[in-house]
Amino acid sequence: MTRDTISKVKFYALLLMFLPVVAFGQRKQPKAKAIRQTIISSRVTDENGAPLRNAMVSTQEGTVTTYSGEDGSFVLKALPGSVVMIQANGYEDKVIEVAEGGVLDSYALEKMPLFSSSRDVLYLPLGITTSKRSTVSSISSIDGADLETYPDLLLTNTLQGRAAGLTVRHNTGELGNNAPALIIRGLSRGGSDGAITIVDGVERPMEELVPAEIDRVEILKDATAKVLYGSRAANGVILVTTKRGKANTRVTKVSAEYGTMMATRMPKFLGAYDYATLYNEARENDGLAPFYSETELNGYRNSAGANDQRYPNADFYGYFLKDAMPYRRASLQFLGGDNRTQYALVVGYTGASGLEKINTPTNDRFNLRGNLDLEVTPSLRAFAGLAGIIGMTKSADITSGAVFSRLSSHKPNGYPFIIDNEELRNLNAGVGVTSIPALGGSLQHPDNLYGRLMYGGSQHGQNLAGQGTFGLDLKLGNIIPGLAAKSYLTFDNYQSFSRGQSETPVSYGQRWFLNDAGEEQVTYYKLQKRVIQSDQVRKGHSISRTLGWVGDVKYHNQVGVHELTGDVTYFYYRNESSGQLQDVENSNLALRLAYGLQNKYYLEGTAAYMGSNRLASKNRHFLSWAAGAAWVLSEEAFLQGSSAVNFLKLKANIGILGYDRATDYYLFQNRWYTNGTMPFNERNQTTFPRTSIELIGNPDLDWEKSREFSVGVEGLAFQNRLQFEFNFFDELRYDIIMRQGAQYTGIHGGLVPFTNYGETSNRGLEGSISWQQSVGEVHVKMGGNFIYSKNKVLKTDEVAYPEEYMRQTGRGSDALFGYVANGLFRDQAQVESHAFQTFGAYGIGDIKYADLNSDGLVDSRDRKQIGNSFPKTTLGMEVTLQYKGFGLYLLGTSELGVDKMLNNSYYWNFGEGKYSTTAFDRWHPQNNPGGTAPRLTTTNGANNHIGSSFWLDDASFWRLKNVELSYTLNTATSFAKGYRFFVRGTNLLVLSSIRDLDPEVLNGGVANYPVMRGLTGGVSLSF
Repeated sequence: MTRDTISKVKFYALLLMFLPVVAFGQRKQPKAKAIRQTIISSRVTDENGAPLRNAMVSTQEGTVTTYSGEDGSFVLKALPGSVVMIQANGYEDKVIEVAEGGVLDSYALEKMPLFSSSRDVLYLPLGITTSKRSTVSSISSIDGADLETYPDLLLTNTLQGRAAGLTVRHNTGELGNNAPALIIRGLSRGGSDGAITIVDGVERPMEELVPAEIDRVEILKDATAKVLYGSRAANGVILVTTKRGKANTRVTKVSAEYGTMMATRMPKFLGAYDYATLYNEARENDGLAPFYSETELNGYRNSAGANDQRYPNADFYGYFLKDAMPYRRASLQFLGGDNRTQYALVVGYTGASGLEKINTPTNDRFNLRGNLDLEVTPSLRAFAGLAGIIGMTKSADITSGAVFSRLSSHKPNGYPFIIDNEELRNLNAGVGVTSIPALGGSLQHPDNLYGRLMYGGSQHGQNLAGQGTFGLDLKLGNIIPGLAAKSYLTFDNYQSFSRGQSETPVSYGQRWFLNDAGEEQVTYYKLQKRVIQSDQVRKGHSISRTLGWVGDVKYHNQVGVHELTGDVTYFYYRNESSGQLQDVENSNLALRLAYGLQNKYYLEGTAAYMGSNRLASKNRHFLSWAAGAAWVLSEEAFLQGSSAVNFLKLKANIGILGYDRATDYYLFQNRWYTNGTMPFNERNQTTFPRTSIELIGNPDLDWEKSREFSVGVEGLAFQNRLQFEFNFFDELRYDIIMRQGAQYTGIHGGLVPFTNYGETSNRGLEGSISWQQSVGEVHVKMGGNFIYSKNKVLKTDEVAYPEEYMRQTGRGSDALFGYVANGLFRDQAQVESHAFQTFGAYGIGDIKYADLNSDGLVDSRDRKQIGNSFPKTTLGMEVTLQYKGFGLYLLGTSELGVDKMLNNSYYWNFGEGKYSTTAFDRWHPQNNPGGTAPRLTTTNGANNHIGSSFWLDDASFWRLKNVELSYTLNTATSFAKGYRFFVRGTNLLVLSSIRDLDPEVLNGGVANYPVMRGLTGGVSLSF
């Protein structure tokens, strides 16, 4: 039975475990029978009877949805006793209980100010809430259900393209270990720019959550929202709220999905014959004799393959990798409750097997989350949340990164994987020792990849996470009307453990020669001796614990047209991790006041007294502040009653935040370390420990600060069909902590204290726009989001070069510096007339560089900015179509204005390395006089293989990121109330000027796993 078959059996066995749970208590039926449903044909109107178009009407927990037409009418099937929800912008939600007797001819919705209903609540840190109408901040929201359309092992990979202001930059990595960089509003500080993630009120990782757990993800971008969380939030906050039960509702849902993942693009390398031919050419270029004879070239041309003993020709990628790998996901949800108690229980499973054919790695993860809300007394509520994650990995005793590095570096003719020699095999078989075949190798690569995967041992990993939240919510209105208090504690524990067995299989090199009779013979020499480990050992272990405490006293009161909200909050956070020399410990005491007048004028201000243990006691606290205002213009007389503008709001905010997340430990103290020993006495026979100073501390080190300003506009237009928001932001990050080593000569020794010196500005524009409309039975929603950002380094640690173009100051922190290439030298006259290049030997067919300072030398002082590594613009584009039970969802993503250096082993063919197909583009006077790449060489090619515009390429791309085609069967049976079938695709198409490798992750497939294209299918059942 193959590993993939075993994976499928395990997956379906897991699904079968779920089904009895959800079916428990149902009456036993010989087969599922259709249940008679009520056809609801009605209209949605306002309080005056005017029809409301585009109102969303849903039942069965949102799995069955339709929209009202131009006359407000809709038709929907629902089960007797079920609940139908009607929602429309600017109106209170309407809940209908479907009775046997039928429904009303129309339902009138109660008008209320736009964006102030219960579904327009926005969550801020520490359990504070506001509404989309009254907020002065820019907050983007992503519904948890939307993330389910993207099958992936990590939740963070599903966020790309879904929210304005958020840039998700994917990485290459191990199976299930390729967490992306999450950047909010561009590069704010020039390094360590990532946002923090908060899950249910405290900083927690979100990568390993499953979408079924998520109620909503919010992106907090402005000072007025971030200041509440304290000293780690200045780069932006991704706030995750998990699902909780709702009173008088019940949701039971099971979902299962299975599919396959394939590489989008993989590197292509030369076979043995082409490699040997071009290697001879490289030697010729270096003035050396050919290495391979015509007989050997013909042998490689007619090779029997990877295990040809004399002329191996190994396609490493084809031999060791599968074309696809399986992916599987399942979840089970129980949500519900009454007026006193609400509960939510979510169980999830995610798993995949890797691409390697031999000792295929696996990654399986189980998630369990439970949230409970309980009314203890009419004025006291208790709430709790518990979550557990178990992750299990299994692989050969070699990382996937090491596997791919070998695939892209071991030459096709380097060695046969298996040597056909029984005598060598028997040499390695001792008493009680398993016999293994003789393995080939080379002096350059003695570690046979086949042997390493098959006989090199294995490793097993286990990751455990436990998260707990416990709190009380107290109403104090009997003391002071509108007064309430809330407090909760969080305890988290994270552990990882790996065990394994590391073995080294024996390998042999071959030496072929002609005997006296002129016949070829071979001798073998040992490259590696066999090492056997008798038992498994612990290979790694880490542990991390966090403690959080939040207290909040809230006051809210509305008198006539005046609305006042006040919060006094205190937050404490502590993290202890193995290998971390100083715990992370910070606090935040904040006062937030918000005032609303006539539902159209809003003011908000927050003062926060932040604390951090990363600074000396005298500088340990910092007073941050933020303030903002909003004006709902659509409530003014000059816009009221407008047929075009339904809602229009202007908003602005400003603030200064402290930041300590990038501050290293104990920078305010001198730091020493043990630096070996020093010999003394006669013949230096006595040694004493030697202690050296590592860091000169700076007790005056102060906080890094962020001054932030933003102004924006948002609104609804054309009868709520068009929704938009645009924000301009401007941030100055100053007092950035860094060493000023460039201000001192090398004789100083490098012992330079850290100071508050760096300064970076960042500004840009972000926005989102969408249009939705129903045409007959077709509902269409389309839109997009974008961010444009550009930062500039104002002060940094660098030498004040006389050549201004060499300086980082005045340029973006993502500036790529390199030499300006002017093509290749095409003849000797060009070589002789050009400025002397100082990097190494060069001649015809090598890269020529511009002498920018005209000093007759091309050296390190001729480097300038040639590109930038971070996209100037990030785009997301979404289309949703619904027709009867059918649904289609499309997501496209794009990065524009970004460059990448083509400098990995796929593009750089030189020395004794492997050659990719790009070597066919090399220049050669006879074989390829029109070649565009440098000539081949067996040296290190120092002149050619340095950062320059020659290797720079535009890495802008557009990707068809996600597609989902679904069908919802609106027919209830005795087995289930609703059925939803779907097929999903990810990374289906990418358009870019880079065509060989994936432009988003150039090292994918070269140094680790490639970007994967997914095709899955599944079903979701509601009970």
